[in-house]
Amino acid sequence: MGRIMKVTVKLFAFLGERLGPAVEIDVPKSVTQAALKDAVLELDPALEATLANSRVAVDQEFVNEDVLQLSEASEVALIPPVSGG
Repeated sequence: MGRIMKVTVKLFAFLGERLGPAVEIDVPKSVTQAALKDAVLELDPALEATLANSRVAVDQEFVNEDVLQLSEASEVALIPPVSGG
């Protein structure tokens, strides 16, 4: 599993409105996208549907890999679907 560390996850749109612009969570250095989202979900279980459809970005790049290799310096973001009109 690897060493547990604190990472700051930036939140946008509805997620940011609910939890603020960023949250700190504890995750292992090697973490799945699902586990990362689950750690945020623990802060507000009502966000389950939004988190399920959110994209993960690391260091300003959307990631497609399921397993993320993070460091405490990694910039992590969760970006939910947005629409405008």
